[in-house]
Amino acid sequence: MSAYDRFLASNVSPRERAFLVEALELLMRERLNGLRIAIAVAAARGDRLPDVQDFGLDDILRLSRQLSDGAGAGPNEGWLEARAPVETRLSTGRRRTS
Repeated sequence: MSAYDRFLASNVSPRERAFLVEALELLMRERLNGLRIAIAVAAARGDRLPDVQDFGLDDILRLSRQLSDGAGAGPNEGWLEARAPVETRLSTGRRRTS
């Protein structure tokens, strides 16, 4: 039995499960912000753009969904179905100031 299976088989209350889902939501938000910054920096430098897998977003989503399946979807879990918005800027020039 894997650690994951032991975790889900353990006696986790709905309140604890909801807390874990919320914590994963916050982690996802921070990782998405990190990805956006890394993409902007890489694009500005002309480097390879980072991949979603570099930030573990798939793992966070998978665990969140598994936890949510046992607790039911809450009002703040709409981000689970949404794709990560990724914006890149192609121009690396400075902004004009008036």
